[in-house]
Amino acid sequence: MALHSSWMSNKLVVKPSRTHDQGVFARKAIAKGERVAIFGGDIIRIDEIPTLPRRLRQYTMQIEERFVLGTRSGQLEDTDYFNHSCSPNVGFRGQVFLVALRPIRPGEEVTFDYAMVVSPSVGSDITFQMSCQCGTSKCRRSISESDWTLPDLQRRYDGYFSQYLQEKINAAKRRK
Repeated sequence: MALHSSWMSNKLVVKPSRTHDQGVFARKAIAKGERVAIFGGDIIRIDEIPTLPRRLRQYTMQIEERFVLGTRSGQLEDTDYFNHSCSPNVGFRGQVFLVALRPIRPGEEVTFDYAMVVSPSVGSDITFQMSCQCGTSKCRRSISESDWTLPDLQRRYDGYFSQYLQEKINAAKRRK
């Protein structure tokens, strides 16, 4: 029996995605605010990502300026297949909980905006940048570790950034 460090709602299923090899999709309707997943894994320093097997490097999720969640065992979990979208339907509560931003219909791919979790790292030269092909009307085409600072995204995702980023955003608002 495989050990799992993450949890995903039984209303979700992993299957092929039009934008990636695999994605997470709703099998049943999901209500706004409903918890859909809890991320777990090995806590890895960002500067250790290059030591992971190449196929596992893309399955890390930043949880703080110096750390990511990932796997050293090589065993991926269903939660590793949540893809990015510039028009997401889920966001974060706390550091590792994903909740629905709006009602989600059966068959819909369940996605979050990587701007909700990714920021420049501290103590590492590793930077995050990717091309986006989500195809939505809000597509930014290029996703970077600084997207969380964009005022439009801060308004759209207020309260749905991972905790460490939401705290940075809230502190900046208090200074204004």
